[in-house]
Amino acid sequence: MKLLAVLALAPLSVSAGTVTATGESLVQVDESLIYAMLTLAVVQVVFVLAMAGIMRTMASPDAWSQWLTDKGRKAIVLLPFLFLLSQQANAQAYVNDEGTMDQYHLFWWLAAINLFLFVIVLAQISVLRGLTKAITDTEDKEAIVETRKGPSWMEKLMLRLTRQVEVEKEKDILLHHEYDGIRELDNVLPPWWLWLFYFTIGWSVVYIINVHVINVVPDQDTEYAEEMEQAKTEVAAYMATLKTSVDETNVAVTEDPSVIASGKAIFTQYCTPCHGADAAGSETSVGPNLTDAYWVHGGDVKDIFKTVKYGVPEKGMISWKTQIKPVEIAAVVNYIISLKGTGGPTQKAPQGELLKEGGTDAAPIDSTAMATDTARLAAR
Repeated sequence: MKLLAVLALAPLSVSAGTVTATGESLVQVDESLIYAMLTLAVVQVVFVLAMAGIMRTMASPDAWSQWLTDKGRKAIVLLPFLFLLSQQANAQAYVNDEGTMDQYHLFWWLAAINLFLFVIVLAQISVLRGLTKAITDTEDKEAIVETRKGPSWMEKLMLRLTRQVEVEKEKDILLHHEYDGIRELDNVLPPWWLWLFYFTIGWSVVYIINVHVINVVPDQDTEYAEEMEQAKTEVAAYMATLKTSVDETNVAVTEDPSVIASGKAIFTQYCTPCHGADAAGSETSVGPNLTDAYWVHGGDVKDIFKTVKYGVPEKGMISWKTQIKPVEIAAVVNYIISLKGTGGPTQKAPQGELLKEGGTDAAPIDSTAMATDTARLAAR
């Protein structure tokens, strides 16, 4: 028991010194250490269960109660120290800005759990030593045989947990009042229920201290605010991904100057050889005029996006989807739309169909005739 007390008290000083004066931890905790602590805890639990099975096989029904009477009073003294150990570890654990448990904090909880399991293992070893000695001693065997004549340890345990009165003695606890021939027994509250009630009281104290005093765990209002901020961040990240996944089905017109400027730079780099620097083209340019109201393949924002993305190979317009990102194509399209009506005197004659507000005019334009008329007017 002295050895167990030393083992329980020793980590208190160690945990108190795990944070330096500058706030940096002397114990470097990573995922591998956390997994190792979890594995150790699982192994100790398996070992405890195995030892318990061995003791049930070796011991008589009253061996446990006898050991608890002799040794348990000394071992139970360690429980307050274990509680102090866990609280000391919590006090030194680092809490991040979000108020959630990090790896360092989790490490100390696992350390306390492993220490508690280790104490149980040592206690089981002590019991096994006593049982082994009892089995090898003839007098102890005879005493064990005598003790087996009474109730089993399970029966005694149930009696202690429920404080159930024997049937023969129930008449002693009958209450005097009677209703419809039914009388009530004055049974006491079961100890297990009382201890559960006491546990809830103790847990409320721990909750108040952790949430409202030392702020290890955030309160409900703070947790709600943090989760809402996290949700806003996630929504913003999701919306950012939508911007990069634009296509001909969801592209939209925008007047954002930064988008227009980006589209102009891309247009200047890739589109001026066919459409001219001002996008109005000329009579000798390959591409059509992009500044007037006439469009060969549709002048809606989605139609223009589709034309740029997939191209029109039979008319010399290549597909740009492998060279320009979708968000860049959307910027180019919005730049082209912003150029409506900016063509100069040398702009190329209209081609295609007239685009009106809300739709397109079905009447096609004869670019050859328009060019002839333009030349005739210039000669006058």
